[in-house]
Amino acid sequence: MPLFNKFNPRLSDLHLWEITESEEGLVSSLNLSASSNSRLNKLKSIIQRKQFLGIQNLLKLLNFETDDLLYDSYGKPKLLNGQCISISHSFDYCGIAVSEFKIGMDIEKLRPKILNISKKFVSNSELKLIKEYSVRNITKVWTIKEAVFKAFGYPGIDFKKNIIIETLNKEFDKVRVKVFKNEIIEHYNIEIIDFSQYICSVAKLEK
Repeated sequence: MPLFNKFNPRLSDLHLWEITESEEGLVSSLNLSASSNSRLNKLKSIIQRKQFLGIQNLLKLLNFETDDLLYDSYGKPKLLNGQCISISHSFDYCGIAVSEFKIGMDIEKLRPKILNISKKFVSNSELKLIKEYSVRNITKVWTIKEAVFKAFGYPGIDFKKNIIIETLNKEFDKVRVKVFKNEIIEHYNIEIIDFSQYICSVAKLEK
């Protein structure tokens, strides 16, 4: 069941798929290329295979061929036509964000265990900004930083030290972030949506 722009009209470049179909149902509408079939056959987990096929269905709905999706030397996805793309999946949802400019997205299901690792990616100054230390808020921080990392596109980034939440609004659904590596510095604006026990963040390069 595809979901297009259901949550926020400002996120017109975000496309989500709720995976309710069987693997056979997801395959039936596709004409996978040899390379896509090869990638699918390397996946052993049923949920990973269905997530992969959900992404392929989203690409088809956006009029892309399966071989239009490429990967650079860092493993970052890109499109053959030069557009930027970001991909994410978590349990029963998968999604892509497509833009002419650098973009990143991340989906995560709300799970209490994220609190156990929060010290690895949340700074003390960010804890003061978000105020309430909760599974929902810490998951938002994770998806923000993961989305920014994907958009930034460089490896060797420390989520706690190199990706910094500078400002956020009262509702905690709009955030401005600074990310840097050596002399490279970029700022991103993030939109956050909260649905069905999932958090999704979309990061767009500030122009």
